[in-house]
Amino acid sequence: MLKPKIPQSSFYGSYLYDRIVPQDHLLRKINAVVDFSFVNDLVKDRYTPDFGRPAEDPEFMLRLCLLQYIYGDSDRQVEENARINLAYKYFLGLAVDEEPPDYSTVCTFRAQRLGEEKFRSIFENIVRQCIDKGLVNGKRQIIDSTHVVADMAITSLSGLIKLCRRNVLKTVENQDTKLAEKLGIKDLQVVKQDRFTRMEEGLEKEIDEARSLLDGVARELKDKKLRVTPELQKDLELLEKAVADRADEAKDRLVSPVDPDARMGKKDHKRWAGYKGHVIVEEESEIITSVETTPANRDDGSQLRPLLKQQEEAHSLVPDEISGDKAYGSGANLERLDEGKITGYISLAEKINIRGADLFTVEDFRYDEATETVTCPAGCVTSHSKRDLVMTEDQRRHGIVFQFSRCQCADCELRPKCFNSNSKIHGRAVHISHYHSYYHQMQERMESEEGKEAYRNRYKIEHKVADLARWCGMRRCRYRGLSRARIHTLLAATVSNIKRMARLLWKTTDRPPLERAMAA
Repeated sequence: MLKPKIPQSSFYGSYLYDRIVPQDHLLRKINAVVDFSFVNDLVKDRYTPDFGRPAEDPEFMLRLCLLQYIYGDSDRQVEENARINLAYKYFLGLAVDEEPPDYSTVCTFRAQRLGEEKFRSIFENIVRQCIDKGLVNGKRQIIDSTHVVADMAITSLSGLIKLCRRNVLKTVENQDTKLAEKLGIKDLQVVKQDRFTRMEEGLEKEIDEARSLLDGVARELKDKKLRVTPELQKDLELLEKAVADRADEAKDRLVSPVDPDARMGKKDHKRWAGYKGHVIVEEESEIITSVETTPANRDDGSQLRPLLKQQEEAHSLVPDEISGDKAYGSGANLERLDEGKITGYISLAEKINIRGADLFTVEDFRYDEATETVTCPAGCVTSHSKRDLVMTEDQRRHGIVFQFSRCQCADCELRPKCFNSNSKIHGRAVHISHYHSYYHQMQERMESEEGKEAYRNRYKIEHKVADLARWCGMRRCRYRGLSRARIHTLLAATVSNIKRMARLLWKTTDRPPLERAMAA
């Protein structure tokens, strides 16, 4: 049951707010340009109308959640500030002498009343307000990602397995103390030093102990001395994964049992454990129109399609142009933009020859699509080809492989710069990708004046990423698990948007909104 919200009322009325909270205060600006009343209808299905204790007003609770990301407060801090800070009280609609709810109410509202689905709807509603106010038109957008550090400590490999073992034994202990002692809980001690041991130190011993524990638990389960509970099953799966991840060919490796969804990410020379926040930003107004969260080991380019689809489904928003760095320059992405009639300005990675950095690359060969022939730098032509390049049983590179003959390459003066194979049967092979025409088209576009302008304007998304990381709390995740990490990035993106709206729309002039955005 919802508690009816009473407007600010006390002996002082709004006198203190008018005198103490400046007219140009950020929270006054947000109040003036953003409408949060929609949240009451949005969460109506999460409340029982005529049963239970009266709950806090949803709009009031949403404002508390937003304050946490505007000023970097924890649940406890936002409660304390809402008690003593007049600007907070003004924004929340509290009377001067009115007490805020307990901090635990904020946590309950965020996790149970809203959750990922409702926070997504809130973000989309704010974007809809931006569209209605003329701040978003899809003329040109920019896509990028930033790292989000998980809320956990990183341990060594041996320490990781030891933590997983401890979790299994603790769960067993909740069922049967003596059985946990039999399986070795008294012999297991996890100390702080386990975080700093060298990668190989004690690893083999820990793997043997983990396998022994898995076998022991399996026997006890078979003898029905243990029950299969969701918690025990989860801990056993994490321990099994921690052991399996030690294989050289293992991918998607576990980082910590504290946050099992977090992964190790790498970008340029930077490594971190956690997640990635992917965003699409309107170039002119710098409003975020689409946001997604993935584990840190997910490829940036894989999120182009989902982000475009997200804003199209929510707002029927399809950009005329979009720009991005070389992480988004895959052939599949370029084809997707072409099919969607979106003009892309995507930087392309420099082609290299994996057999030698000083050898000719595919770009040094001229491909004639009409005759399906390839001409090498020395002028030799071949039409001998076969479809696709098979790398492994599960991996193919779609396109055409052109094979020059040994006679063409044997006495060529450019052979030292072309290939270093000692084959007595074949000459140089050249793979022309299925996406060759898209790459060629994008390369020409990036060399044009429009492409250079789009590249220069990429600084705007760097501004936005810096704002999300430094001033909206996005850099370090507040919560654990992928679903809650998505809540974290959605809240950060929502706060970034409402702050941007406040800057662009407060005390508006007669100029069009996008013209004001450029001036700002």
